[in-house]
Amino acid sequence: MENEIEELNDELNIVPILHTNKIYTIHITSKDGRLLVNKPIICKCEPHPKNHNYSPDEYREYLIHTDEEGRINLVLDDYYAIDKKENKEKQKEKQKTQKNKLREEQKRLWDEKQKEFAKNEPQSIAIELKNIGINFKITNDKIDNLKEYVIRTLKRNKGDVQVFHALKDISMKVHKGEKIGLIGYNGAGKSTLLKIISGVYDADEGTMKINGNIAPLLSLGAGFDKNYSGRENIFLNGAILGYNEKFLKEKYDEILEFSGLEDFINLPVKNYSAGMKAKLGFSVATLVDPEILIIDEVLGVGDITFKKKSREKLEELMDSGTTVILVSHSIEEIRKICDTAIWIDQGQVRDYGEVNEICDKYVEDAKKATKEQLKKQRLR
Repeated sequence: MENEIEELNDELNIVPILHTNKIYTIHITSKDGRLLVNKPIICKCEPHPKNHNYSPDEYREYLIHTDEEGRINLVLDDYYAIDKKENKEKQKEKQKTQKNKLREEQKRLWDEKQKEFAKNEPQSIAIELKNIGINFKITNDKIDNLKEYVIRTLKRNKGDVQVFHALKDISMKVHKGEKIGLIGYNGAGKSTLLKIISGVYDADEGTMKINGNIAPLLSLGAGFDKNYSGRENIFLNGAILGYNEKFLKEKYDEILEFSGLEDFINLPVKNYSAGMKAKLGFSVATLVDPEILIIDEVLGVGDITFKKKSREKLEELMDSGTTVILVSHSIEEIRKICDTAIWIDQGQVRDYGEVNEICDKYVEDAKKATKEQLKKQRLR
């Protein structure tokens, strides 16, 4: 019933009044303690400082006489106006003001940091890309074996090849210790850019300079040989990441313990679940403290226990001054972790700057895009 009343009040914009009545019998004395018998007393009740609904001048003075024993009966009527909507609006406005002040301070600190980076270049640069571009050839032919390919080539009846420009003229600087968030819609080229930086792809155009060792957390376990055991894949994956055999042997027990796969390490990886592969891949990739950490949507891998462990490991790396480039569709995650955002759109840099500023623009653009999509759907 109480909830029904509250809903009704909100709907009709009614301001409920809470009325309480209190009666006091008071002995009135002078400063030296004498009872003031049959004396006129002027009473005025001041509102509590926290009561914002009334002002002091709204409370009138009252003339009251004491009786033969110096007593008065005082009746206090309290009225509390409860305007829930008004309070909620005030609270929202206050939170908005605080949020704007925090954002302004973050932007000021970001500007100062960027000036410091620029002042110390080129020593402060961890990654520098100039006019990077990469293209992929796409065909509609379903050629899935060598024989079919040779026959189609000899007959010269292979399908037309289209060139897809995945990235075009990408230029950016990532400074040492900076936390960069790459944002953009699906297919914008974010993961492709990370793979170029990590060395998985070679760019067709432009130049790239990397200052520091990289730990790429891309598709964890994607480079494993499914017919090899977990143990063999530790050495295989470690070699791909640039670790030598001696180093991997020294760190083997540490990798195994962190992964939690002691009972399964000698089984072929083809028998592993996706979570188990991710655990092993994460344990190898974060074996050492890298100078540059590349993360592509792998902030929560494995089961709940390993997620906690991997999150703590990532936070430890980030807090140690490691340069971070993160791709995530979670804007809140980007805001929380990063100080700079780069918006990739259709293979190009659309915008760059302080993380909240760029994320706000991206969110607004996404809202407009959603409205446009809905508009098109209605026309069908």
